[in-house]
Amino acid sequence: MEALYKAIQDGYHEDTSRTAPRKIRVLLIITGLAAGGATNVVLDIASRLSKHPDFVIDLVTGPIPPGRTDVTDLAYALGINTRVIPTLVNHIDPLMNLRAMMDIRRIMVEGQYDVIHTHSSVAGVVGRLAALTAGTTVLIHHVHGWPLYQDMGVRMRMLYVMLERLCARYTTRIVAVSRPDIQKGLAYRICKEEKFALIYNGIDLDKFRQPVDAQQIRKELNLDPNCKLVGMIGRLDKQKNPLDFIRAAAIVARSYADVQFVIVGDGSLRGECQHLINELHLNEKLFLLGYRNDVDRILPILTVAAMSSLWEGLPIAFLESMSAGKPIVANDVDGASDVVINGETGFLVPPHQPSKMAERILYLLNNDSLCDEMRHVAQQRSNYFSVQRMVNQIESLYKELYSAAQHSAAA
Repeated sequence: MEALYKAIQDGYHEDTSRTAPRKIRVLLIITGLAAGGATNVVLDIASRLSKHPDFVIDLVTGPIPPGRTDVTDLAYALGINTRVIPTLVNHIDPLMNLRAMMDIRRIMVEGQYDVIHTHSSVAGVVGRLAALTAGTTVLIHHVHGWPLYQDMGVRMRMLYVMLERLCARYTTRIVAVSRPDIQKGLAYRICKEEKFALIYNGIDLDKFRQPVDAQQIRKELNLDPNCKLVGMIGRLDKQKNPLDFIRAAAIVARSYADVQFVIVGDGSLRGECQHLINELHLNEKLFLLGYRNDVDRILPILTVAAMSSLWEGLPIAFLESMSAGKPIVANDVDGASDVVINGETGFLVPPHQPSKMAERILYLLNNDSLCDEMRHVAQQRSNYFSVQRMVNQIESLYKELYSAAQHSAAA
């Protein structure tokens, strides 16, 4: 009997050793792959973990609305298994949102996913409700900044908060990209603090530290070879608030002759921006460069990076600017204070006050030694925000929550 028992045990161990461990199946959902920070984060997570032996990564996204730059092709180029769902629109439309929920639920059931990871507001609600009805046990929502800005309508604010509170009840973990995002979530009673996980955005740091031919780039962009350069990287839309940057530029230009300005990005406010540039006689001073895929060539030629956003999560443009060694002048909103150390790596100013932004930009333009000092500190601080660090933390979160769900199911 002992020999028989030993043979059975040996056979059991032999069989299990031949069985490969099951990969964790993850479905990422984002409302649309438009150019921006949230898209960068999703593509980095998907592309890097797709190559990981422990994961199967799929991506679901929606169509891109007019006025935004569609970068869905990047997902295909990176080899990410991507499906575009026409019903996953980026605005509230009860019928279309319901259809999107059913379409995504069908994908979830067919794919038998272990982890659902949603990004952006509409996909966050639709995706989580779909996961709830599909019976997925691990549900993560990634907050790239709560879109709760000062002049948001009362009814829209109430609806948004109500939906977030509802979905949070069934969410395993909410990833916040900055500490102020956690504080705002607690202030609106969206969920309890223990449900949050703080994972900072990350970038490819080396990409923005490569030497460039500054004079050649200035020539390509028709910029003065001798002027100092102040630049904003961001969409031309309400959130990024480019009109205040243009107003600040006009104030700076009146006091400092040898300066020019660029805005890298495009969007629905391009016409208004151009009109304001004309009105303030900045045609020879401020240039709209549109969407570009070579930000890593433009950032190194800046003297100062500026950002006039009204709300943010943890701006990728800030991390890129810091990696390139640029002092930042930005509105003090949400996650900006997690990146910019006021007085050390740049300056934070009150939103809707372009004169304050202009004052700090001028201070830097007139203080080369301070700029040099801030460049050094900014680049050193940027080392903390690497893409590998971000992806490693996401990987650990997936495995931790998946393992806990398996133990719970077994119990």
